[in-house]
Amino acid sequence: MNKLNMQQEVSQMCLNIITPVNISDGTKLTAKDYLYSPKQQKAYFLDLQKWHHFIYQHGLLSAYERYVGDYKDKRNLLTWLEAQEFTLKDVQNIIVGEAQAEVNLINAEKKNTLNDVDKHIQQVDGSLYIPGSSIKGVFRTAILYNLLEENKSLKNEYWQEIARYVDALDRILAEQRQLNYDQKLKKQADVTFNNISKFSQKIEADLLHTLQLEEKGKAVENGNAVCSSLRGLQVSDTISSEDIQVAILQKIDGGFDKFGNAATHPLPIFRECMLPGAKLYFDVKLDKAFMSKLGINSIDDLLLLTQEYFDAVVKLLQDAFGELFSEQFTGIENANMFLGRNTGFLSKTFLAMLAPDAEQAKNTIKVLLEKSFKQHKHILFDKFISPRTLKCTRYQGKLILMGLAEVRKV
Repeated sequence: MNKLNMQQEVSQMCLNIITPVNISDGTKLTAKDYLYSPKQQKAYFLDLQKWHHFIYQHGLLSAYERYVGDYKDKRNLLTWLEAQEFTLKDVQNIIVGEAQAEVNLINAEKKNTLNDVDKHIQQVDGSLYIPGSSIKGVFRTAILYNLLEENKSLKNEYWQEIARYVDALDRILAEQRQLNYDQKLKKQADVTFNNISKFSQKIEADLLHTLQLEEKGKAVENGNAVCSSLRGLQVSDTISSEDIQVAILQKIDGGFDKFGNAATHPLPIFRECMLPGAKLYFDVKLDKAFMSKLGINSIDDLLLLTQEYFDAVVKLLQDAFGELFSEQFTGIENANMFLGRNTGFLSKTFLAMLAPDAEQAKNTIKVLLEKSFKQHKHILFDKFISPRTLKCTRYQGKLILMGLAEVRKV
C-alpha cells in the first residue's frame, strides 16, 4: 500500500431514514400547480411541458388563464380539471409522481387543498436524494461541537464574548419595545446582530481553518477558507437502489399551552418527505493529513463525534419536552443525526452548546430569535427552552419528530 492510500480512508455508507426527511429544492408548488384528491388524500405532480400541451390540445387555455389569474378561485387544480369534464385517467401520462398526503384534520375531505407544497430535491430523472453537502454540514457542526468540548477554556472564552454581544442586543431590543421599534435602535440592533454573526464565523475559522499553506511564497492567513481542514472530508450525494416512498406531510409544532400542558399546533405548511425505512447509499473519503488537524483519524472517529453531538441535542430537547412528549423520543435509538427542514434551530447550530448550562443557552437563543422573528415573541414565551417548539409531523396517525436519520458504514 502506498503512502497516499495509507493517508486516505474511503468507505461506502448507508443512510437510513428513521423519521420523515425533507431537503428542499427551493420549489414551492401552489394548489394550482399539482392535482390533489381530498378523498384519496393524494397529490399528483405533473410534467409541466406535457400539461401545457394538454391545455393547448383541448382548447383550455383561456379557461386555465382565468383560473390561474383569479386569486379568489380557491379550487385545487383537480377540481378545476373535473369542472372541464376531464378526470385523472385523462392526464395519467402527464403525472410524473405522486405522494400520499397526511392532513391533520378529523375529516380530511374538508381540506380542499394542501396550500403550498415544499418539494424535496430531485435528481434529473426525478428520483429523490440527499445532497452530500447536507450530510457534510451535519458532520461539520458535530466537529465544531467536539472541538469546543475538548477545549473548555477556549469554549468559555468564546462564550464570554458571545454573552457580551447578546446582553447588548437584549438591552437594545427591550428599549425598542418601549419606544415602538425606533429606527435608530433598529440600526443598532442590526449592527449588534451582525457582530454576533461575524463572531460565530470567526469561531468557525479559528477551529476549522487550521492548515498551514503558502501561496506565491507567502503564508495564507488561517481565516481564509482555503485553509479549512474540512477540505479533507468529501461526501458524495446519495443514491438508492429502490424507489423512495414519499408523502406530503404537514408541519406540526409540539409545545405547551398556557397551563404548561402538552399542546400541538398544526401549521399550513406541507412538505414532500422521504418516509421511514428508506435506505440510501453514499461515499465518504477522509484524508487523514487534513482531518488529523481536527483530531479525526478515521471515519469511525467522525461517526463517534457525530453521535456525541446528536446525543447532546436530544438531551437538550428531552430535558425540556420529554416529560410531556416522551412517546416522540421512543424508537430513535439508532439515529445519529438530524437532517433537512423542520428539524429545529438547535440541531443546526453550535451556539447553544457554548453556554455553560441549558438555562443560559435558552436565554441566549431566545434573544437571537427575538431579533429575527419578533412576531413569535420568544422573549415572552420561551420559558423552558428556546425555541419553544418540538418540530414534528403526523405520519400513520402518530405525532413524530422530523428529520431523524442513521448514518453507518456498509
